[in-house]
Amino acid sequence: MTLLTQDHPDPSAVEAREVARERASSRRNHLRYRLTVMATTPSEVVEFCGGWLFDHAMAGWDVSVHILDRGASTVPLEILGTRVLDLRPSHALCTWTQWPQSLAISADLCHADERFQRAAAAALRARRADVRLWGSQYPEALEVGSAPDEHRVSNAALAFKRRALRAAGLPGDPVAAVEYFRFTQALPE
Repeated sequence: MTLLTQDHPDPSAVEAREVARERASSRRNHLRYRLTVMATTPSEVVEFCGGWLFDHAMAGWDVSVHILDRGASTVPLEILGTRVLDLRPSHALCTWTQWPQSLAISADLCHADERFQRAAAAALRARRADVRLWGSQYPEALEVGSAPDEHRVSNAALAFKRRALRAAGLPGDPVAAVEYFRFTQALPE
């Protein structure tokens, strides 16, 4: 018989607790707007949409970032005021009890794993969330009805993003005052 210690918990039990905490948080905060981000690494999130996340967090949104690479430091995302979760157990978007009002997904993540592309397309068809993508090459299935979008980063967000970039090991200067996305409207049936 193997006993699980605090030092070596069962990974599936840890993931199950994390998903349960996320669902409980969404039920407790059901009146707050929710922004969910899915990406491969924390540094990618900070670089491409850190100011946008900070501005939403300071406006009272419940901002959660689901990361595929949990080996990386989450400190840069915590600096921006976000909750950080493991993407693997939370990838089944259709199991969410409450959909976020806004969903942001890395285009690289959509290319790396088709499940995330299908989840974003399902969110668009169901008209359950605004979907924003960032990256250089967008999946063809999500290009339909997409338009360029930009976010002017507040002065406070610039300062916090600069600090988060440095914590992620990226150059903190200069920090762009505008972040660019592809905003995707709901897909036609």
